[in-house]
Amino acid sequence: MSSTSPLVQYIVVRKDLAWPAGALIAQACHAATSVIHMFYNNKDTQDYLADIDNMHKIVLQVSKNSFAQSFLIYLIIIEGIFFSF
Repeated sequence: MSSTSPLVQYIVVRKDLAWPAGALIAQACHAATSVIHMFYNNKDTQDYLADIDNMHKIVLQVSKNSFAQSFLIYLIIIEGIFFSF
């Protein structure tokens, strides 16, 4: 990967759900796989998949009431990420 900073896949899980850990992990895995499939032809996705030994993922826990706010604040302010879909 030629980028100076690694590409990161963010996985957001709700901490307020009363789900068993296995079910929560399974749903997060389904979501991560689905996003890679949906954006498979995107250059960033191809770069991410090309460097399989250095894939980075960050898992964020949020509650239902703070989901959108916490996630967007983290991505925009802390990580400096802007959306271009």
